[in-house]
Amino acid sequence: MNRAKAGGRRLRRFPCLQFAAILGIAGFMSIATAPGIYAQTATGIYAAFTGAITAQPDDLVDSGVIGGQLGYRAPGSWFVFGEYLYAGKDFYYFEKSEWHMSASWLDVPSGSVSRNDWIFYRDRHAVGLAGGLSGAIGEVGFFGAAGVMLNLVLLSDAADSYPEFEQAATRSSIGESTVLFTTTFRGGVVWPAHAPVAGQAAVMVQLEPTRQSGDTGYLRRNTYFFLGVVFQTGPISSEGNV
Repeated sequence: MNRAKAGGRRLRRFPCLQFAAILGIAGFMSIATAPGIYAQTATGIYAAFTGAITAQPDDLVDSGVIGGQLGYRAPGSWFVFGEYLYAGKDFYYFEKSEWHMSASWLDVPSGSVSRNDWIFYRDRHAVGLAGGLSGAIGEVGFFGAAGVMLNLVLLSDAADSYPEFEQAATRSSIGESTVLFTTTFRGGVVWPAHAPVAGQAAVMVQLEPTRQSGDTGYLRRNTYFFLGVVFQTGPISSEGNV
């Protein structure tokens, strides 16, 4: 499947209302967000709820993703975290002697079958691990991190009974596989840096080992803009301020 073409189709199919809803939810979350996520001076365990959008979705990551993080910030500036992102769902249907993929349920000729009863689909997930450094200037926190991301494509149970569906749903920009390891780099800001609840904004770039950086739309589809909410459970201190 041509990843750039898939991205173009999905971008057009992603309704403006859903796009606005993701931004609204993420914005609301960022207002209530936390201290310790990436750029806090707090130490201890923290949890975060995040949402992200990308300019050019594809068959690995949809236009909008939601997820969470769980991490630990050591005294000083080091931090490490694990991350999960739900990256979207694809529906499949058989028409004109072949299987077709649709990122939108509205485009599936389902007849009288409801979305909940449709058995031909796949879910996309991303699980990551990263670490980095953070600091603060006044009430503005900043951070940078690098890590790895495991992109997973999980097929529905129908794959056990319909080998043709399994073959079609397995084929994606990953290739003939359902797993892809990538490298990630991100940076961002947190405000207010010393509060127990703070807002966060970040940009992440994902590097694909199986694709060339010169591909059309490489940066567009691999750049993600995050807004998040973080809940810090550790004590707050002024140690480590810049």
